[in-house]
Amino acid sequence: MNKVSISFATAKFIFVSYLALALLTTFVVVSQAAKSVNEQQQAFVKLETDTLSKSLRQFLTNRQLILQEQSQHPLIVQSMMQSTVNRLKIAEYFQHLRFLGDKYQLSLLDFEGQFIYATNDLEGFYHHDAPWLPPLLAGDIPSHISVKKIGENYYWVLAQAIDYQGEIEGVITATIAFEDILKKIGAPAGLTIKFMQSSTLIAQLGDINQGITRDIDWPIAGLSLQFIYDDTLINQAMSELIIQLTVLIIIAILIISCLAYYFGRRYLVDPVEKLALATTSLEDGKELSELTSDIKIKELSRLTKSFNRMSRTIYQREQALLTSQKELLQSHKDLKESESQRIQNEKMASLGILVAGVAHEINNPIGFVKSNIDTLQGYWSDILALIDELKSTMTDETLQQQFDELFERHDAQFIIDDINPLIDSTNDGIARVTEIVKGLKTFARNDSPEMVLSDINEGLRATLVMAQNELKYHCEIKTQLGDVPPTLMFPSKINQVLMNLLHNAGQAIKDKGIITIVSDVKDNEIFVQITDTGEGIAPDKLSEIFNPFYTSKPAGQGTGLGLAISHSIMEQHGGRIEVESTVGEGSSFTIYLPISEQS
Repeated sequence: MNKVSISFATAKFIFVSYLALALLTTFVVVSQAAKSVNEQQQAFVKLETDTLSKSLRQFLTNRQLILQEQSQHPLIVQSMMQSTVNRLKIAEYFQHLRFLGDKYQLSLLDFEGQFIYATNDLEGFYHHDAPWLPPLLAGDIPSHISVKKIGENYYWVLAQAIDYQGEIEGVITATIAFEDILKKIGAPAGLTIKFMQSSTLIAQLGDINQGITRDIDWPIAGLSLQFIYDDTLINQAMSELIIQLTVLIIIAILIISCLAYYFGRRYLVDPVEKLALATTSLEDGKELSELTSDIKIKELSRLTKSFNRMSRTIYQREQALLTSQKELLQSHKDLKESESQRIQNEKMASLGILVAGVAHEINNPIGFVKSNIDTLQGYWSDILALIDELKSTMTDETLQQQFDELFERHDAQFIIDDINPLIDSTNDGIARVTEIVKGLKTFARNDSPEMVLSDINEGLRATLVMAQNELKYHCEIKTQLGDVPPTLMFPSKINQVLMNLLHNAGQAIKDKGIITIVSDVKDNEIFVQITDTGEGIAPDKLSEIFNPFYTSKPAGQGTGLGLAISHSIMEQHGGRIEVESTVGEGSSFTIYLPISEQS
């Protein structure tokens, strides 16, 4: 079978790619043609826009010329001299005055800018306070055109100075509504004209808001004109052309893509996919079957043969590495557990030394206090006997009365009645301190290298003394300690297990709850059951709680070693630890120790 090189396959792919590029170039050419058509349309729009703009400017210029002619009318000039006499004539004249057949609102102002007459009674049509009025009266400008808003509508204001023999005698104005101008000018179909002043729409002719837009800044009244032509038909034709070209190009690309996919799949993708699958199997450690090297591309054929040789070597080395890794992981796990146990034992040993020292230091002064209280109690009994004897020997009534007054004055009877309860309460406190010291000594007792016969109830009582301060505020402790025989154990390690279980029970109770402790014998085993009414443990977590470093507490509140170490200690004693839990009701941990009197 003839084999081809990868360069030949690449050449085929490049050929197909250039074919696609040719189609893309064709599309660009068509787009440029469309752009040229659009530019011609823009030129046509500009021509039409300029024509309409000139028509609007001519409309205003013609009205301004007529207003200029009227400013020289004899009646208008005469009215400037005798405004009161000629007011009725001016009113009649303005009522019949037409501008090329159209009637507009007119007003007349004298040389001081004072209102003389207006065809509209609204003050906005007087223009006596317009900013352009002073320059007209001063002769700085002969005429003026501006836009003014009167009420809710905008108007063109045409003003002309009345010049008589070189003197400005007054001003005549014509106010033209925008609607009148728009009706006169008109606009072809498909066109909208917007009059803008500082981005504010003043008037609009037409209802088209989208299309080809052209803006013209007008030198008249500081306005700008915005012409909008409807380009819907043009856009529709261009859209149809683009759609047709797009469909043709997509079809061509699909055909080319299919060809490219076929050749690429046959000569490149299939062999590479087989290599990828083989690599994945090799990564997963699966046993490989050799890949066929009967591939048309010579480079891939050589690569497959090399891969087969390499995969065999890698598989053998990987199996050996996996075996070593399993052994290393197990050793690491054992080492971590051993290290954790050692650290915990060292902590417990240090704690035992500290507690034993504290217990010894407390025990000595407590002995002194106990001895002194006993002596004080004897002295007080003698004093009471003396007082009774004094009372019985007093025969003189005066002396007896003085004695009773002194007794009452110093409240001696209350003191006599209160001293004995105080001494009894002190003795009770000393007894409690003595019991706590005893518990501390028991809990802090160092283990010998060998197991010793010990009473687990004694260790349990000592542990409760140690945990009392943590539990007494929110837990009620109930104990049912049975008659259990001594058995061989490491007392401090068993105490550590009991302390861990009590500590966890207390933390499981968030508000108020009960911790019940039961010890007894069953089937030649001593068991201690610690039950709490806390939150409980989810069933899917029960299998994980004895794993090292597992904890359900928030970060920083637990190491996850307590139960793991407890489990290890119970296995060391040949016992076990069991747990039952219901979410929302609580948990019960039970430790079992075999009864043994000989090591």
